[in-house]
Amino acid sequence: MAKLRINRFLADCGLGSRRKVEQLVAEGRVRVNGQVTTDLSRLIDAESDEVQLDGRILAAETRLFYLMLNKPKGYITTAEDVQNRAIVLDLVPGHFREKGVMPVGRLDRDTEGLLLLTNDGDLAFRLTHPRYEIPKEYIIDLDRPLSPRDHARLEKGVRLKEYKTNPARVSPISESGSTIKMIITEGKKRQIRVSLATLGYRVKRLRRVAFGPVRLTGVNARSYRALRPAEVKALKKSVGLQPGSVNFSLK
Repeated sequence: MAKLRINRFLADCGLGSRRKVEQLVAEGRVRVNGQVTTDLSRLIDAESDEVQLDGRILAAETRLFYLMLNKPKGYITTAEDVQNRAIVLDLVPGHFREKGVMPVGRLDRDTEGLLLLTNDGDLAFRLTHPRYEIPKEYIIDLDRPLSPRDHARLEKGVRLKEYKTNPARVSPISESGSTIKMIITEGKKRQIRVSLATLGYRVKRLRRVAFGPVRLTGVNARSYRALRPAEVKALKKSVGLQPGSVNFSLK
């Protein structure tokens, strides 16, 4: 088994987000083979190293969970929020959080639709890494029809204040042209809203309907479901992971 950085190992043990487990290390609460470690670059061999938190021996989570959530507006895509706002993990049973299930990437507070959650760290990392250019599909309601000129600008990439967006695929899906489909392969903060605002449009509604090969189906707003084995295999294949046998649980 490959060695894991200590924060990744602790997260795989179901102790929370990587940021949260890094705090545990910094506080000196973690021992490796009997010695306190505060080194976040420390590598862990799960088969030979004994890792303890507050004297309790830890073992990496072996059951994997893959969920699709139909996120409504008003929820923050994070594992916890210091301002006590509603978060997406409030919408799934608490035992998933205990098993280290986390959102894959982000949807902003006012964006709806498909959000993946998992405790499969390898898959989550690859799905959100720019190298893999995983396409994300959105349906966007605008305050006015998208002009041919702005359609072309979106497909070439829009120059924003801090960066230029990658080319997007855009197509109208309403007769008026005010509802469009947009497919992007990056996921910078509020990228779609900022791009359209730069072109003079107001986004009235924004929904993600696909993430890579997985589409938003079979789940109502505010609800979740387990991904089907074929969906999990397709996601793994899309980022170069061997699908193998899908070993996961909803319990």
